[in-house]
Amino acid sequence: MSLRYMILPLLLALLTAGLSLGQPAGSTSIADDNSSIEAVVDQSATLSLNESINESTSLNESLSLNETGNVSSAAVNAIAAPLKADLNYIWSFSGIEAGLITMALEQNGSVILGRAKYEPDDGMAWNADVLGSVEEDKVELTMSAMKDNALTTTRLSGIFADEAIRGNFTQVRDGKIVANGTFNATWINPDISSYTPAKVEAPAAVTAPAPAEVTSTADTADAAVNKTTSKVNEKKYTDVREFKDKIGMGGDLSGIPPGMSGF
Repeated sequence: MSLRYMILPLLLALLTAGLSLGQPAGSTSIADDNSSIEAVVDQSATLSLNESINESTSLNESLSLNETGNVSSAAVNAIAAPLKADLNYIWSFSGIEAGLITMALEQNGSVILGRAKYEPDDGMAWNADVLGSVEEDKVELTMSAMKDNALTTTRLSGIFADEAIRGNFTQVRDGKIVANGTFNATWINPDISSYTPAKVEAPAAVTAPAPAEVTSTADTADAAVNKTTSKVNEKKYTDVREFKDKIGMGGDLSGIPPGMSGF
């Protein structure tokens, strides 16, 4: 209950008691009584007004304090909240290869899909598939490419800050770590659709050697038997006309094969 509602009845009761008990009849006029009542009412109204002003001041101070606290909390939360990474760009990665790797990343929430290429001035160019994720400012990427006719996987772990990604990488081939170190990436183009893969030469075709002719022992033996049989069956024929002058009586029989002399 407000203070003025407690004081006003109390003063009225005291005045009424004083008039009825302590004052002789006719000693105080009605006008004087009214003046006293009005003075009491005015004093009560003044006290009530002061009380209202004090209450209002306290309320305003409380509201102001709350608003200041809310603003301060919001500012602190905004400063403390990490920057959410937006990686939808074409990036240039350095530190992994001797030259620059170009990588096009497409971000959908926390999931990242992309493509990468390497086009050195000398050496074999290659293309790669990229899969990764992002959580607040932490970036994880895995790049898979065919290098030197072997699948090579490069794992990258970095932090996104100041429009760049910086971190460490590990490169694995045939189950062995072949390279590791630090990398740095900066975005070069927001138009991901302009990315084109590298032109990779197809590996030269390898001609398989002709199968060696295998000759079995049985085939070799059969061939030897046939050759021997051919020599045995071969018949030598002699043209007798070559020896017509030597055949006959008194002829020189030297050089005539046996059986042809007629004797």
